[in-house]
Order: sequence, then C-alpha cells, then structure tokens
Amino acid sequence: MDAASLSLGLTPHGRLVLTPDADSLPLDHELGERLRQALERGSGHGLLLLGANEAATALPPATSYWREFGARYVTALCTHQEAESGSRKVSVAAPDEELERMALTAPPMMGGEYLTAAVLGSLWQELDIAFAIELAESKCDVQDFLKRRNPAWNLVGRVHFNLAENRKDPDAPFAFLATYTTRLSAQARAQHLPLGQALREYAGAANKDRLLSLLVPVQRASETCLWLKAMADTGEIYHPLRWTPGEALQLLRDVPHLEAAGVGGAHAGRVAGQSSAASARNRRGGRQGAIGVWARNALLDFQHGSHA
Repeated sequence: MDAASLSLGLTPHGRLVLTPDADSLPLDHELGERLRQALERGSGHGLLLLGANEAATALPPATSYWREFGARYVTALCTHQEAESGSRKVSVAAPDEELERMALTAPPMMGGEYLTAAVLGSLWQELDIAFAIELAESKCDVQDFLKRRNPAWNLVGRVHFNLAENRKDPDAPFAFLATYTTRLSAQARAQHLPLGQALREYAGAANKDRLLSLLVPVQRASETCLWLKAMADTGEIYHPLRWTPGEALQLLRDVPHLEAAGVGGAHAGRVAGQSSAASARNRRGGRQGAIGVWARNALLDFQHGSHA
C-alpha cells in the first residue's frame, strides 16, 4: 500500500489502522513506515509516535486529529509531578471532560461512527501502557525520553522568566513577566501564557497536582534567590512588573541558580511595541542562555548612558 495515500481510521473494536485515503494530504513514506511499525505493536505506540515525534509534521486531517490526541497525553506528562522528579514510572489519568469534547470534534474518517469518549478513554489507557513500555526500553527518565523525541517538549509544563527592555520608562527601564508553557503549537513551538492564568486553569482539587508540579521549580529556586521568595510570598510573581536596572541585574546574576532549579527563560526583547532584540530559551544544566547574554548587554548599555 502506498504510504502517500494513507490516513488513520478506527475499527469497530476501537483499534487504529492505516487506511487508503486518496483525498487526503500525502503522508511521508518514511513516516508511514514508522507509523505502520508502531501500530503493529498497538494503537498506543502509534499514538505516542505521532504525539511525541511529529508535532510539526503536516498530516492528513484524520491523522492530525490522532496526533493531537497523542500530544495531549504528552502534554499531560510534561505537567505531571512525577515527571518533574525524574521518575521512570509515570501514569497519567485520562481527562474525561477533554475526551468528551474530542469525541464531538473528530474530522471525517473511516470508522468515525465508532468514535466515542469511551473509545478515546480506552486508547488513552493504551497510550499510557505504551509509554511505560517505551520508557522502560529507553532506560532514561521522562524528560530525557521526551527530549529525544522532540527537544521542544522540555519547554512544556515549565515556568519561564522573561525580561525585556522598556526604554520609554526611565524610572523602571526593564519589564519582568513570568509565563508558563501549556503545549506545543502546530510548528512545535512552546506556547506561553502569563503565570497568573495557571491559577485559573488549574483551579480545583482535580488539578492540584498539576499546579504543584508547575510551581515546584519556582519553590526550589526561591530557596537560594531571596528576591524570588519575596515575589512568590506576596504573589507579585503572577503579575507583570516594572523593574529597575538593579532588580534586572539580580535576576541575571541568579541565572545559574534558576536554570539548576528548572526555571526557564524566553523571549528577551523590547516592550511597548518595539522589535525584539533576541529570543532564546534556557535549558537546565546549560550555560547562561541568550536571554541572559542579551539582557546583561542591554543592562550595561543602559547603565553607560546610551539610552539618552
């Protein structure tokens, strides 16, 4: 069967299969072969391949739908407290309300009449089992496993500290905003939201573990960064802040501590509609990221009077 004419369909027993679909977008031959091999191991393995590996791949509508399903599972992994702890045994409960919505928004596909929230729940469990198997085979922890599939996953489910220059404010020429990443876009880029929104998104007892997992690196970093502890204690960390050069410098000096704790950095640049000077992400255990380099240079530039 020609991989270019294939898409994913559902059997009456709720199993995913590759089916002919001459009207869909062409499916890359190598991807089609990898997907076929994964599906031979079970539907969960195929979903894990799509969700973890193919975040930015152009896919036929039905296959893209199943990729999104797999990506939701991987996103849940990224925000799981045990994943943050470096555990090699993680299980993610099915999000029943999300599965209800997904069952109602499926595109046309072979076997679409068999697609229900209950079937999605069963496939989620198969995904969970497949992940446990492949994680054990990889002999690494969750974060390394996902990084091997796509490095962008290591940015999801994390708090990021953003520092930008605002030369229109002479009293506080820097702006600080804490964000968190919720998912990957269709281009496999981490999507940032203000950290304050996490309090609303994860409200309720059912999401308590996800919120705790998200905030663990901040708590860890605040043990060595007293300025951060003060911001967390007062709740300022959940709001945009105007910063003086001295406040910006204290963050830059603590970049190694923040990275070691698991706090990321992103989107350094200018605010108030000015063009971005740089954009980069800090990774745990690496050198000071480009946000630190750019912002430190901008700070020195400011202090030497070039803002006049």
